[in-house]
Amino acid sequence: MACLLQIVISTFILSFLFAIVHSDTLFKKPLFNTKTPYFWVRNISDVIQENEFSTAVLNGETCQLEGLNILLRHGSRFPTLKWIKRMTALHSKLTANAAILSKYPFMNKWTNSFPENQQGLLSTLGVEEMKILGKRFGTRFKVLLDGKRKQVKFATSFRDRTKSSFKYFYDGLNEVSPSSGPAPEAKVDNTKTRFYERCLKYVKEVDDNDEILKEANLFEAGSKISYIVQKVQTKLGAPNISIDFDDVFVIHQICAFELGQNGQSDWCQFFNIDDLRVISYWDDLEEYYKTGYGYPINWQQTCPYTSYLFERFEEAVTNSEKPNSIPPIDIFFGHQDTILPIFTAFGLFKDSESFTAANFDANINRKFSTSEITPFSANIAFSLYKCEANGKHAFTIFVNEEPVNIPACGGAICSYSDVKTYYKELAKCDFDKICDTSSAVQFKGYTILSIVTLVLITVMI
Repeated sequence: MACLLQIVISTFILSFLFAIVHSDTLFKKPLFNTKTPYFWVRNISDVIQENEFSTAVLNGETCQLEGLNILLRHGSRFPTLKWIKRMTALHSKLTANAAILSKYPFMNKWTNSFPENQQGLLSTLGVEEMKILGKRFGTRFKVLLDGKRKQVKFATSFRDRTKSSFKYFYDGLNEVSPSSGPAPEAKVDNTKTRFYERCLKYVKEVDDNDEILKEANLFEAGSKISYIVQKVQTKLGAPNISIDFDDVFVIHQICAFELGQNGQSDWCQFFNIDDLRVISYWDDLEEYYKTGYGYPINWQQTCPYTSYLFERFEEAVTNSEKPNSIPPIDIFFGHQDTILPIFTAFGLFKDSESFTAANFDANINRKFSTSEITPFSANIAFSLYKCEANGKHAFTIFVNEEPVNIPACGGAICSYSDVKTYYKELAKCDFDKICDTSSAVQFKGYTILSIVTLVLITVMI
């Protein structure tokens, strides 16, 4: 009898440990929305071909790279202060219950590994992502970046995580394309990297509008989320403690950050793949209306970035016949709320199905999946090519290092003239008129409203 009991106990322990290890391995995929590490989306072991993106073929003619604009979201970071505090508070709530501690002894030893004084800063994982991306971009666009480093314009937002991302990206770039002399300075350009703070119309219509949460709230109140909450409650084995979806999502965030940065998290055992897909859809419902196709102002406000992009490329087209003309090369470091509206502005990742609480099954393989398109270190690169034989120019877009089809022509390589015509509202736009900034009091380039709401609208970015 004692031997049988020992076998049962050993089997239980092995099954428990297998479940934890299995979930850790199984979950290292694009499942955690904007908290997904970059190399769970892209293969870190990809063989990168030198000058892979240095040419493009348009109508049978080979065209040479002449201009480049890259925007990167900052690399993986620590949670923000709000989330660090929520993680600690939930742990305290659960460990106050003896039954939970008995069932999950890991909680007794667990400490929050995210220090408050590091909140929102670039993590070790983010450093590695940026270094590797610097190497990969430096290799793929070597013909334009090699020996022309002084011509590159680097810019960040005021956030430390974007400044650090620039630093480590540059280190990686410098490894594959060495440049003599000191590293360049990156300009702080909030106008292009944080346009959403200066756009009064966006703040009014979207950021301060609870209506953007309507579909996410409906989905949260539905059966799929309720099932997950009940399942976690049952797994905890403490019916006298009330668990709601807020608590479940905190567990989800601990799992995401620990698994990404530490490679393992005991908290992930409360979920399976299907749970993560449901939570991912809930999160995407908010992002769709906040930064995606839910409101026109989401893409219209990108004007400072898009108009600059076309202005720089126009200069290259105009000067392409002049000897010793300087190719435009710009590399920006921003946030998820920078890059997602720009995807939207160019009509990328647009689904045919409506994005509603009732449409989970129809959107299971959706294009607008933030886990896939805006992980940490997400990037978009716009490339301009000169076609020598006929003097025309080609245009391509790469998202997370992959060419994407451009709505302007339906293919991955378009005529630049077609692109400029198709996206004329992005090329020529009046930000002040679009965003109604004239009706707001200005202070050093920011509206008083944007200053007041700065912390509220950036804490999650």
